[in-house]
Amino acid sequence: MRELFSLAFRQLARKKLRVFLIVLGIAIGVAAVIGVTSLGEGLRIQAVDKIKASHDLTIIEVSAGSDKGSTILLTDSKINDIRRTEHVMLAAQYVKDPYVTMNKTYLTFKGVTKDYNHVQNLQLEKGDWFQENTNQVVLGRDAAEKLSKIENIKPGDEITVMLRLYGEEGRPRDKTAVFRIVGVMKPTGGEHDNQVMLDINKAKEMDEKEAYDGGFIKVDDPAFTSSVRTKIERLGLKGYSAQDEIDAVNSLMAAITLVLGFFSGISLIVGALMIINTMTISVYERTKEIGLSKALGASDFDIMKMFLAESIII
Repeated sequence: MRELFSLAFRQLARKKLRVFLIVLGIAIGVAAVIGVTSLGEGLRIQAVDKIKASHDLTIIEVSAGSDKGSTILLTDSKINDIRRTEHVMLAAQYVKDPYVTMNKTYLTFKGVTKDYNHVQNLQLEKGDWFQENTNQVVLGRDAAEKLSKIENIKPGDEITVMLRLYGEEGRPRDKTAVFRIVGVMKPTGGEHDNQVMLDINKAKEMDEKEAYDGGFIKVDDPAFTSSVRTKIERLGLKGYSAQDEIDAVNSLMAAITLVLGFFSGISLIVGALMIINTMTISVYERTKEIGLSKALGASDFDIMKMFLAESIII
């Protein structure tokens, strides 16, 4: 066997340029496949890590669902069913409505429960959180700056706002209320910066809704997020978590890597064809050598082993 490979090395050494070009082509193909696969995996990990850094994987957002054309509302009964679900730590529902001040400054008011700020990890920059069943509100940072700049309203002041409701016949009806600003939240970088938070009972008195606009569920462990979400969807509701984004990224990057890997793999096929072509040409170039070897007693299998050894070395 050692003599066989030694002979193969000597034969290849006589065709250095040809062998170099074949090896270069194969090396480029292998590097392309490894590079594309590594790049795709690196981008996938980076995207997933970014999602994990900006989202809480234990949070599930819940909203109304549908079944056979009918809407399944998020009611107190549904919220209680969710709270009784295994691995659910907290469930915080909310209602959200567009309000306007007397000076025509538009604001989004969100009525929330006492657990909402714990589920969303909201923190106060100044003042206090509102008390239940009171006309107290807490402003998001951007909402506070808007009121301060436009209407010179600051924490501790009262604000008069109006909510427009529409009856069954579509006729508008305005409701007015006075709220006292008791605090300002720290910036979150999200929708809460532009919102005004108030007690959910007061919010429902204003908008007269029977159901909630949505809610957030906190699970005790990210490993159970998917199973809890499945149970929520069995109630006819919609569930969404950051895991959905991660799954979408994984699927997208897997497809992209597969496609790019396929095109990169073509270079490997080309390299294999180059080896076949080189060995075929080598057979025609060495017919005299093959004939001499057979005359000295070499079998067809011995000749084939010699060319296979050269292919393996390449």
